[in-house]
Amino acid sequence: MQIHASDYIAGRVQAIMLRSRSKERILKALIIFMLAVGVLCAQPPKVALVNIQQALVDTTDGRAAEKRLNAQFAPRKAALDDAQKEIASISSQLKQEGISEEERGRLSKLMEEKAAALDDNTEKADTDLKEAQDQVLKQLGPKMVTTIAQYAKDHGYTVVFDISSSEAAKLYAPNATDITREVTAAYERRGRAPAAR
Repeated sequence: MQIHASDYIAGRVQAIMLRSRSKERILKALIIFMLAVGVLCAQPPKVALVNIQQALVDTTDGRAAEKRLNAQFAPRKAALDDAQKEIASISSQLKQEGISEEERGRLSKLMEEKAAALDDNTEKADTDLKEAQDQVLKQLGPKMVTTIAQYAKDHGYTVVFDISSSEAAKLYAPNATDITREVTAAYERRGRAPAAR
């Protein structure tokens, strides 16, 4: 039996290809094994929840801003309360027996006018209060966000969810830590720290 050069080369190529496929399979298996070990050994992300609105309200700056807003809007609130009482008084007069149809019509019209004015004034007061609150948030918000970011970094949190408007984040992160109190305390410490020169 003679071995021709072409047979010899074909055999070598086939052997190399088999070894190559074998190495490729081994390499794939090794990569899959390493990924599996990595996944098993990896720490889950550290998740925090913070109620930014509550944290801001609980700070000295937040309480001072709340007092200013209350003082600013107290006269309007008192006026709205008085208007509400006046409407209630007119309503009780309308329920009295023995009132003439003319008087009933006059009181009904007066009550409608006062109710419309109350609605307008309430809407305007709500809009003005919202604008004032937004202004406070513009002033205090950046410092709070910076405090939260620094706290998260210092304590190894991977992600922080704001739950001010919803508790929904707790549905997706049941093992998360609520850091609202800690962030409030960190904010207060930052406020007392001497300014860097």
